[in-house]
Amino acid sequence: MSTLNILKSKKLDNYNTPLYIWEMLMEFLELNKDTIIYEPFFNDGKSKTYFNKLGYNIIHHDEDFFTSYDKYIFDIIISNPPYSIKKHILKTLYQINKPFILIVPSTIISKQYIKNIFKDDIDKLQYIIPSRRMHFEFIDGTINKRCPFDTIFLCFKLFLKRDLIYI
Repeated sequence: MSTLNILKSKKLDNYNTPLYIWEMLMEFLELNKDTIIYEPFFNDGKSKTYFNKLGYNIIHHDEDFFTSYDKYIFDIIISNPPYSIKKHILKTLYQINKPFILIVPSTIISKQYIKNIFKDDIDKLQYIIPSRRMHFEFIDGTINKRCPFDTIFLCFKLFLKRDLIYI
């Protein structure tokens, strides 16, 4: 099933990541401004606006990630993916074998499917934990302050100084 069809059928997957979250992450990472970021999960396209505002080159189009990722040249994937298909996304990202940062529920740390997907490269997984609960935007731009779970940044192949980082 395509990403677009899943998102149309899952209202709970239709949240944007507010600018303050991307600012927090990018200030911590200090990526080179020439880094090409691929943000494959479109929703309403605000991520492109936000990353451009922060001065980064971004690939962000309204298309199916699973059938289009291989047509782009990029350095890193950064996204807040639809949680309803996160296992499938993680399997695909592992096959792509490029660095990535995903915003995911914090419970992912203890999930068996993470251990299974990344079993040969589990040492390349790292976690960035924000100092407070992240809240996401509805399509109309208002913040949903009722996020019922904590989220973290799941990183792959970033080679950060530590595997577990609090910001």
